[in-house]
Amino acid sequence: MQNLRIGILGAGTMGKQLALLCASRGIPVVLWNHRLHDDFVKEFGRLAIIQSKLGVISKEAIETILANVTYVDDLQQISDCNFIMETAKENMSVKSGILMKTKAYICDGTIVATNTSTLSITELASKTACSANFVGIHFFNPPMTMRLVEVVRGEFTNDDTVEAALKFLNLLDKHPVVLPETPGFVVNRLLFPMINEAIFLLSEGISDEKTIDSCMQLGANHPMGPLELADFIGLDVCLSILETLVEETGDAKYRPAHLLKKYVRAGKLGRKTGAGFYNYRKRG
Repeated sequence: MQNLRIGILGAGTMGKQLALLCASRGIPVVLWNHRLHDDFVKEFGRLAIIQSKLGVISKEAIETILANVTYVDDLQQISDCNFIMETAKENMSVKSGILMKTKAYICDGTIVATNTSTLSITELASKTACSANFVGIHFFNPPMTMRLVEVVRGEFTNDDTVEAALKFLNLLDKHPVVLPETPGFVVNRLLFPMINEAIFLLSEGISDEKTIDSCMQLGANHPMGPLELADFIGLDVCLSILETLVEETGDAKYRPAHLLKKYVRAGKLGRKTGAGFYNYRKRG
């Protein structure tokens, strides 16, 4: 893909990490957010330093990588990007609102993708200027190291758009799987019933958090137990995904555990708030 310039819509956790990933591959990035945060440069630099300590990027390349990212709050700045990646909150109205605003700034032939993990690609595509150029590209967290990416076709996604997505992911050294649109795609369809069942086990007093997690780590060779993983994902995100799966499939097996709802209502969302199924404040 020659002269690739990517626009990323949303500077949350995923947006920042995808900006860093693309910039580390020499791809210029325009990272848009609805408002600018004064501490963005400091946070983004810290993220780059962490990745260098993990050996994902070289320390010497950090300055060049940071220079490849332009942070803006004006959507017009994405008008010269030929690949757009929306990474906003996993909420249909939020994502739809942003995509509708981009219509005035996207040129004919520009590929537009969404990083949704559960929402309808076809419905989101209807909010854009051209449904044929719209595709789902579901990265997993953290995208710097997780190689799998689900590429999801909407009802009107054309072959050229899928091919462009695959070429883009090849530049990032990812392993894409192309899927038709279906609720939860593949990974979340398998993953979230397990997380939900672990929460039911906990709420029923069958076992404690550490034991449940260790059973899956030692018995199924999972690197992280389901409750710790839920905390890592964010309990609000877990709840939203399960609710979407229930709504889209009508299958009661995805019904969220009451304890999950209780924790979300209490603001115990996992690592990002310092407490979820585990208390991260104790860990310093």
